[in-house]
Amino acid sequence: MALRRAVYRPRDAEHTVLHQVVAEHLEIFLGAVAEAGNGAGLPQFVEREFRKFLTCGVFEGGVARFQCEGCAREIWYRFRVKGAGGVRAMAAAG
Repeated sequence: MALRRAVYRPRDAEHTVLHQVVAEHLEIFLGAVAEAGNGAGLPQFVEREFRKFLTCGVFEGGVARFQCEGCAREIWYRFRVKGAGGVRAMAAAG
């Protein structure tokens, strides 16, 4: 029995249920929290994390493309949010 090599399959961030719910309802949620708190709203870092979540793993958020000189295979890396001010790349086979 031959072992099969694992193939990396990146998540499709913008098509997950969580991403869709946050994208659709974030502004309404932020407005409701601000209204309930007499305009105070959420702390800035919480809102910033929600907004970073919406760009995490999305090609429009930035990519890097690498090509193997030997076989010409391309690999695309989608940038994703690391947290604490950093960014990581997430592989996407091309």
